[in-house]
Amino acid sequence: MLGESISRPSKILITDDERDLVEMLALSLGRRGYEIARAYDGLEAWEKLREEKFDLLILDLMMPGLDGWEVCRFIRKSDDPQIRETPILILSARAMAEDRVKGLEMGAEEYVTKPFSLVELMLRIEKVLNRRQAFASLKRELAILQGQMREQEERVCKIVHDLKTPLVSMGASAKLLMKPREKDEALEMLRGIYENSHRLNRRLEEILLFSASSFSERKILMKEINLPLLADRLRESFHALAREKMIEMKFYPLPSFPPLWGDERWLERALENLLGNALKYTPEGGRVEVGGAVSPEEGMVEIWVRDNGRGIFPEEVQQIFHPFHRGRNALNEPGMGLGLSLVKEVVDLHGGKILVQSEPQKGSTFSIVLPVRENGRKKEGEMAAEKFTNN
Repeated sequence: MLGESISRPSKILITDDERDLVEMLALSLGRRGYEIARAYDGLEAWEKLREEKFDLLILDLMMPGLDGWEVCRFIRKSDDPQIRETPILILSARAMAEDRVKGLEMGAEEYVTKPFSLVELMLRIEKVLNRRQAFASLKRELAILQGQMREQEERVCKIVHDLKTPLVSMGASAKLLMKPREKDEALEMLRGIYENSHRLNRRLEEILLFSASSFSERKILMKEINLPLLADRLRESFHALAREKMIEMKFYPLPSFPPLWGDERWLERALENLLGNALKYTPEGGRVEVGGAVSPEEGMVEIWVRDNGRGIFPEEVQQIFHPFHRGRNALNEPGMGLGLSLVKEVVDLHGGKILVQSEPQKGSTFSIVLPVRENGRKKEGEMAAEKFTNN
């Protein structure tokens, strides 16, 4: 890790009212490469501890004013973890067993009595500092593991969220089937259930495949995307849901040229999330539209999803792509706030950008803008995208 590659000398604060002893220890420790600070009474030591971070405090007990016992007590009861976790080596002429026990009970790592062997003292100091470094390393590793656990939890939540869209569409189709209708309409509903069941099966297979491989082995499949065919699948998937909510859903032709290169599975999921959100937050009798455009001079393809639903407050537009963030207009609807974060990751993966135009109670337009790769055929096959697949 970067933090471990940059070493610094351990910083030691020597506190004793015997100035000659302090200077002798400072000279010996300085020769061993340690950075030394001095204090000649407890109050001075406490003030230095509040101002600087030390890797070790060598502390005498019998000092005028604020003695070593009180300094120990102040350190271990401090609200500042940097002070509270400072290792303490007591160096004292008090050699009674009860004094040693008391010192260790108050949080000292070592207790050395005077007179002492300088060689033994140096070994004990090294031992305390090694323990401190090992403890700091464990804390860093624990923080990394906790971060990985949070990422895993977020990943699981995204997977669950990703399975909801076809389930909702299947439920809407089944609900419509329960009402009397013409045979052709019933077949259309059944076809929607069938297609969404296949979509769920494919996603579950992908989840199992991903869980069986390490993150570094996961790949993103880059190929030419048939946008009109993708639009047809989206229309079939959401037809029943739009019909149940009595929302007019309009698909304008998506551009078929120039060819768009990317991972069709992930792009489809991103558009499913945008379209699903549009239907969720658009009231009955509303309108949802999907369309696209090409900008040859900029080499970009735009796919947009527009609704006349609840909209987003301007101050929340920058936060809506953060995992688990939900705007004020969305709080009374079920959801976890993960769909748009997945959309953002897909767009970033493809080197594109996502634009938002929205006004509360008037609706929103989400635009996915992706680059057209003229040399896309050279990129056909698998392209590693560890950052995205790890999520």
